[in-house]
Amino acid sequence: MNSPILIDLNDGSVEIESFRISSRLKLNELTAAFTVQPEQQVIVLGKSVLCQFASVQLVDNGLPVLLELRFERGALVSCFFTFPNAELSDEHHACSQWLTSKLGQTSGLACFPWGSAGVAMDRSGNSHVFLHNKNNCWAH
Repeated sequence: MNSPILIDLNDGSVEIESFRISSRLKLNELTAAFTVQPEQQVIVLGKSVLCQFASVQLVDNGLPVLLELRFERGALVSCFFTFPNAELSDEHHACSQWLTSKLGQTSGLACFPWGSAGVAMDRSGNSHVFLHNKNNCWAH
């Protein structure tokens, strides 16, 4: 999809074209553009958690973006944004700049009534932008 990604500061929802990704979204409501993975166990804060992921390749104002959604027990808990064309040495900076352009957030963890947002590094050392909503009991 080639469309600007909009993040609503009031509720943390993500809008792509006319499709809205909110904390109420269910897997069966995703468009055909998403690839849905089978359920899998992941480690979250040292605990094994059954999750399901869905992903879609996007282009946000000319910037390639991979959006991954994480569901736990059928509820959307997190959105992750990565930037496939970013150089590894510049990945964290690219994530921070993108998040700032969307939320006005410049660094660190931003907390909102609907959840939290920030830039983090995964176990492989790759940076990503995260949006955790109130369904994410690990982040709140």
